[in-house]
Amino acid sequence: MSADKKISAGDLLEELDIPAQFYNPLNDCPVNCNRDYVLYWLQSSQRFSDNRALSLAGKLANRLEKPLVAAFLFMTDYPESNLRHFNFMYQGIRETFEKIQAAGAGLRVEVNGRNNFFREISKNAALIIADQGFLRAARGWRKDLAETGSIAVIEAASNTVVPVAAASQKEEYAAYTIRKKINDVRDRYLEIWELPELNQRGGKYSRIPDNFSNEDKFLASLGIPAETPKLKTGIKGGPAAADRMLENFIAGKMSQYEQRNDPDLNIQSGLGPYLHFGNISPREIALRVMDSSCRQNIIEEFLEELIVRRELSHNFVYYNKNYDKFPDCLPDWAAKTLKAQSQDRRNYLYSPEEFEQAETHDKYWNAAQLELTYTGKMQNYMRMYWGKKILEWSAEPGSAFSTALYLNNKYALDGRDPNSYAGVAWCFGKHDRAWQERPIYGKVRYMNRRGLERKFKMKDYLERIKELSPENNIAGD
Repeated sequence: MSADKKISAGDLLEELDIPAQFYNPLNDCPVNCNRDYVLYWLQSSQRFSDNRALSLAGKLANRLEKPLVAAFLFMTDYPESNLRHFNFMYQGIRETFEKIQAAGAGLRVEVNGRNNFFREISKNAALIIADQGFLRAARGWRKDLAETGSIAVIEAASNTVVPVAAASQKEEYAAYTIRKKINDVRDRYLEIWELPELNQRGGKYSRIPDNFSNEDKFLASLGIPAETPKLKTGIKGGPAAADRMLENFIAGKMSQYEQRNDPDLNIQSGLGPYLHFGNISPREIALRVMDSSCRQNIIEEFLEELIVRRELSHNFVYYNKNYDKFPDCLPDWAAKTLKAQSQDRRNYLYSPEEFEQAETHDKYWNAAQLELTYTGKMQNYMRMYWGKKILEWSAEPGSAFSTALYLNNKYALDGRDPNSYAGVAWCFGKHDRAWQERPIYGKVRYMNRRGLERKFKMKDYLERIKELSPENNIAGD
């Protein structure tokens, strides 16, 4: 290939027989074969195994007979992020980059300076591959990158089983409208992609901060205040931890997955944070679950949550530009009914600060908030109850929506995720149907304390959360 030749990214991808649904050209610029390397900007797929963006970058690097360089930018201004998120993320990035480096790629780790970072990585790259972003800011950054240089920038679908646009070309109303679309094609998208053996080494293009190998020093250098308490579960970020979590789940709790709604039993996979940071791919999870010895009905229940429900949330944030705005993100019936009931009398009213400190009259709600605060996660059924009661005990539904998003995104390790926005919006009627009308809720689904006590014993859940509380106590009755 001549040194000064510029070729089309589309032609290269077609030559490599990469199906069109797995990538999206973000500009019309050519591949500049006169540049030094192919660059992969890693952001949302923070793993080595089954990383389609990384695999695609490696294939293109080999085709162009160039080294591969992987780059990551620590953005301390990432919306609603704090030290809890960065600590978990750092562990995954360090582990992933060690594997990418061992495979022969160069590495670049930068901190802040997003515009300068985009200019720098565009300067010597023949083309750039980015993993797909779904939220507003992430999509905007990829657009900015595509407009920065004069080279091709390609976005690769990597963090859903079925690429969002391949599943549906519009926002879906609920799980029942997207389920068949996904399940009809699910199996054909379960192929694992790995990084090919690289033909050229890229180590000479590496640039990593001197303190990057020291977790405490590097995180301290970011200058991010510790806005949340230290997690009491000892959870670690990274692909190796995600693999252990999945292995333990399949070997143990998965056989009881039908009872996952019971807070007492604590039957959850625990994979939410690892999926959020891209430490493990949903395809790998699906294939290992499908290969397990669990009953087929349990496997399908799990895949419903992992693929259909999770990818419904990606569909939501991808096609609804108001996914984080009340009432714009809601179906018309929910927006209208909540507005109609917004002046209804509340028996209890709490400020966002009281919610954050778990200072309500309800010990079950307080326990859910304490679980979120000290573990970075919340039992799934309690998350629904938690969100419904914020709606009921806030002065009006708009402030309730803001409070729920704020608390979730601040404390949850998998906050600021499509699942987060869809989950909070569900508490206000998204992806649900109208129910019998009642005060405050209108026709939005209602949940109450008596329902918790009728369905579950709750004792073990309260005792487990009490041990997390600094005072070994849960307020309320």
